[in-house]
Amino acid sequence: MLLIRPTKLTPAMVTASSAGAADPDYSATVSYALNSRVYLPANGKTYECVQGPALGKYPPTEPLYWKLAAPSNRWSMFDGEPSTSTVTTGDLTTTVVVPGRINAVALFGLVGSRLQITQRSAANTVLATFDKQLIRPPASWYEYFYRTSEQIPDAVFTGLVPSTGSRLEITIKGPAACAAIVVGNQFDLGNAKLGASTSIVDYSKKATSADGVQTFEPGRFSRRMSVVLEQPGERYPSVQRELEKVRATPCVWLGVPDVERYSPMTIYGFYRDFSLEVAYSTTNLCSLEIESLT
Repeated sequence: MLLIRPTKLTPAMVTASSAGAADPDYSATVSYALNSRVYLPANGKTYECVQGPALGKYPPTEPLYWKLAAPSNRWSMFDGEPSTSTVTTGDLTTTVVVPGRINAVALFGLVGSRLQITQRSAANTVLATFDKQLIRPPASWYEYFYRTSEQIPDAVFTGLVPSTGSRLEITIKGPAACAAIVVGNQFDLGNAKLGASTSIVDYSKKATSADGVQTFEPGRFSRRMSVVLEQPGERYPSVQRELEKVRATPCVWLGVPDVERYSPMTIYGFYRDFSLEVAYSTTNLCSLEIESLT
């Protein structure tokens, strides 16, 4: 299993996008009018003015002047919330410049026909390219004639060159959408053993009337995975420290990397619990319970 610990992104790192303009950063010296939108770097939230003029009114502490708002279409796929998506009627293109080193990128909630990523160095040299078809081909003649094409919603690439100041040029052939982009560095947690399981927790609501009529209100759901990993005994301290670092931190978890049939074991979320067992003289076992963001 691979763990991808995310690098924090800011709107300044998104240097180009076909998904519209970015919201301006909040400034205490600007008198904002009604319906003005601002981005607050301190907490990564977007606010909308509900009463003007708002001069010197700090959004988090002035609810009479500001309310939380959905992020801009340009920023929605970078805000770390899978519930918000960047959507375009044509191709979705964006460029992200990451100051530090990264060696992995993951995209979730994808809609489109094809995904293309080019990694360039700070000197504009092409370091790596990736191309993935997002429409799963039919597995049989029956599926070809009688089933609609299946959208591949997630894509993870772990072959990036760990170069400082990489520029990622991302294109999704549209109509396109993307709910989350995560860039970061991978860490090997060990090999998943047979017996791993995946499930979902459904947050939909069911109501039953006095006449016994049932109605459903569809809601979000989260995915869960339970897995036992096997790892060399000498990695016990490093695995313990790495898992301690990412507590309460959404990360990308790849149960079995680069194997399409195990794609349900790729989750963007957090671990609910983990335990490390010194099972043998040369081998440890690590039990993980992981839940995705909704």
